[in-house]
Amino acid sequence: MKGKVKGAAAALQWFAQAEQMLEVHAPQINRLNVFPVPDSDTGSNMLATIRACREAVEEAAGARQSDAEEDLGQLLSLAGSRAMGEACGNSGTLLAVLIAGFAEPLHGSSRLTVEGLSRALDRASLRAWSALSAPVDGTMLSVLDAVRDAAHNETAAAQEPDSRAALEAAMPRLVAAAREALVRTEQQLPVLTRAQVVDSGGLGLLLVLAALAATVRGESPMQYVQDDLLTGLSGWAAAGEESRAGASGAPSSIESSTAEASLSGVEIMSTVRLDPLGAASLRHRLDELGEAVIITPIGAEAEVDGSLRWRIHVHAQDEQAVLEAISAAGAVESSAVTPLGS
Repeated sequence: MKGKVKGAAAALQWFAQAEQMLEVHAPQINRLNVFPVPDSDTGSNMLATIRACREAVEEAAGARQSDAEEDLGQLLSLAGSRAMGEACGNSGTLLAVLIAGFAEPLHGSSRLTVEGLSRALDRASLRAWSALSAPVDGTMLSVLDAVRDAAHNETAAAQEPDSRAALEAAMPRLVAAAREALVRTEQQLPVLTRAQVVDSGGLGLLLVLAALAATVRGESPMQYVQDDLLTGLSGWAAAGEESRAGASGAPSSIESSTAEASLSGVEIMSTVRLDPLGAASLRHRLDELGEAVIITPIGAEAEVDGSLRWRIHVHAQDEQAVLEAISAAGAVESSAVTPLGS
């Protein structure tokens, strides 16, 4: 990335700076959270995902494996797999999927280019949309796709798309495209329109992208925030006031404005070994039993029987029925059940 910062150093800097930004802003992002349910954990879950990514890259760099240290695709794949196995929540899981997809076209590359970034965002979008049973516009998917499209345009316009200069010049425009898409989410998703807020997951993704831009350009990620990145976003000021007031245990005014959103039921996160057909069948069953279903493979290493490890996220009323369906589908490695809103 910037100058001699490449391979593990670049990946680690990106995740460390994204972690810093999310640590600062997670309470406010939590307050902004109304979709898919107002459970006030989007910022915390996205922070946990990025922290897992940073830890995975640190471990890989500490292993002193020279080839792995310079291969961005391999490093980011390790990060995405670790994060996916530990992810919680809709946005935390989706961010891990995005990072795993982002890694795939970058295998064999030690540095990022604008053309490589375009391919990485393309794959991240495909993986993210495919992971969800019911993807919708007005979420972090819309922000991701706007940046993907902007990267395509930057690649087409660049005279030297493999140059560092082209990537550095493109990054502020990609961050601007992400912010513009985030502003539009308020009008794309009815629940956001009613609450008069932008999407919390999309805002978290904006910060992750700003950290990437700061890494590429050798800047401080907080400079992006100081330069009015978040100023004027619907709901942001109100969420900040409530966070500073220390009302973390009570429903926010933003949450209260979304009266139809129910916090009954549980969130179930599982890791299970399945073949692709089994995963498709389980998705169909979970769509019948719950909502906010995400099913995505963790890594690409299949066993001799063709099975892969899959990460599963679902909101449901009938906890037992979901757990039984997952157990019947394949070998369960882990499961965690959390009451929504806890």
